[in-house]
Amino acid sequence: MTAEDARAELRQQIFSLLAEVAGGVLDSQTIESDTEFPETGMSSIEYLALIEKIETKLDVFIDLEENQDLTTVDKFCDLLVDQVPSA
Repeated sequence: MTAEDARAELRQQIFSLLAEVAGGVLDSQTIESDTEFPETGMSSIEYLALIEKIETKLDVFIDLEENQDLTTVDKFCDLLVDQVPSA
């Protein structure tokens, strides 16, 4: 699997989790991977739920103090692509 393939797979997994926490309102059909979450109306509770789901599903830890700029799917991908071995 190429790095580009791994990134695309990771992006789809994050979009899937995003759709779960946003009740299907936010997904790859309704927003772009570089759309800022605050622009979508995502609540802070939904944001924290997304992080929890990503950590659980991908078996990673996201330090929010060190990563305060995780505001798009692409930014999550940038952070996680090297941490997720199966992506």
